[in-house]
Amino acid sequence: MTKYFLLSLICFIILNFKVSSQSLTEIEKRYDNLKSKIANDNQVLDSLKNILESRGKQIESEKQKQNPDDDKIIKLMSGSVSLSNMIDDHREKLDANTKNLRQLSGVLKNKYSAKIDSLTFLNRSSKENSEKLESEILFFTEKRLLVSPQIEMLSFNPKKILEIDLSKAKNSDERASLNEYLTRALTEVNSVLSDVTKQAKETNDALTLQKKTSKFLAETEFDRDFRLGNISRSSTERNDVNAALGGEDKRSIADQINSYVLLLDQLNIFDKSEGINSQRFIYKPGETNLSLKDYSELLKEVKQKLSDYKLVLANKIEQSK
Repeated sequence: MTKYFLLSLICFIILNFKVSSQSLTEIEKRYDNLKSKIANDNQVLDSLKNILESRGKQIESEKQKQNPDDDKIIKLMSGSVSLSNMIDDHREKLDANTKNLRQLSGVLKNKYSAKIDSLTFLNRSSKENSEKLESEILFFTEKRLLVSPQIEMLSFNPKKILEIDLSKAKNSDERASLNEYLTRALTEVNSVLSDVTKQAKETNDALTLQKKTSKFLAETEFDRDFRLGNISRSSTERNDVNAALGGEDKRSIADQINSYVLLLDQLNIFDKSEGINSQRFIYKPGETNLSLKDYSELLKEVKQKLSDYKLVLANKIEQSK
């Protein structure tokens, strides 16, 4: 009965994977194309901003002349208006595409998570093919890491938070205002800390799986050369995956990595010798890039810094009561 159940379960999962593979592949392609489009749009937007800034300097330079050419100034200003409109249009499209990318990222994460859950359940139910199943879990775990959105920097200045002294408030209104500011900051820190904790757990899960399967990724890099085929699969399966996804997985988490570094720098306002050197985590094309272990260390450091600030904020709020 148990063997029949396990056989049925295996058949169900395999069938489920086959049925959903096409839609998953299509979503992955849409994700790749949209991310590429956003990168191109950002380059265009930066170019337009540079041109607009250059025109502004030309206008100011012409105005400073003893005999400014009014016709030239008018022409430059007219062109600047057109550029401003183009910039607004590109920014609007970029915002819309970024929103769509976040939605696709959520869809992919859910699909990868569902596959991971199914494989994990199957792995717990049967000791057969354990290494193979763990390799599959690792495969989808790392794919899930690749589509995680980049973290946002804190909207408040951490240094100013540390400088707040409620005992020096001039009156009750000022004290209440400072307390509200601290409460909002604490809510934001809790939200960011929750996201970082989830990402750190997923990264550690991937590291654990690598060790368990004894299939460490050779020169693992989270950059444009990251290949899905490197993730603990046979050569035949690697070819099948690469063919299904159009060869290399062009998704990059370079922006995500750099966003964590920026957040770490924002939080690191104490002795700069403390902790780790965040600059070693910066993504630099053409150089040796971040390994999964390095990424885990980065997340651990960010998580610790956020936890420290959470404690500071909580203590300050408690003092205001």
